[in-house]
Amino acid sequence: MIGAFMYFCLWLPLNIMRRIYWRWEVDGLANLPPKGTGIVLASNHLYWFDILMIGASLPLSRRPHWLGKSELFSNPVVSWWLRTMGVIAIKRGQRDLAALQDAEQALRDGALLIVFPEGHRSKTGGLIEGRGGAVRLAASSGAVIVPTALWGTEKGLAGLMRRNAVHIRFGPAFQAERASDSIASEKMSRLTTDLMLKIAELLPEGYRGIYRDQQDQRRRRQAVGSPE
Repeated sequence: MIGAFMYFCLWLPLNIMRRIYWRWEVDGLANLPPKGTGIVLASNHLYWFDILMIGASLPLSRRPHWLGKSELFSNPVVSWWLRTMGVIAIKRGQRDLAALQDAEQALRDGALLIVFPEGHRSKTGGLIEGRGGAVRLAASSGAVIVPTALWGTEKGLAGLMRRNAVHIRFGPAFQAERASDSIASEKMSRLTTDLMLKIAELLPEGYRGIYRDQQDQRRRRQAVGSPE
């Protein structure tokens, strides 16, 4: 109960500012599966507050979970606040099995989990190479994936206050291929690329980064009926 109240206290002022001042557009909410469905919401990442922007773009009833670096949990008060808000601590740079198991269980329980498949913020503004974490979590838990794109947040808080436009777009959900065991590296690479191309499809061309050319090549193959 206290976690829901604290989340509301964060969600409400952001949505008030969204409606009365900020130029903040949200598209594709109808693509979210029904509440209670385990969802990996996989988004590109441009600035540190992207997670807040995504969360505030969701209906209040769709309170998200997300993964946070373990260093943030060193202070007991901050650790309590983060865990109450639904943040799962994860050790960066290593395979943190405990964190992954917690995330998988949350998804099986019907949580909406925000994941940035690139692993960290893009310094160029364009998509960088995706990692397999989002696909792996969905495959092991049976959750669906909702590719998500955001742009305009790279200008930071100063950009928001100058009313630079911010866009968040939720794409169609798709079912990850279920896998209880480890996924072969070649297959993981293909599945991750497929996810990143779905995110790229939602972004303006200037934000597609390294996946822009791959997207163009795939379109040309599809146009002539060639296999992937």
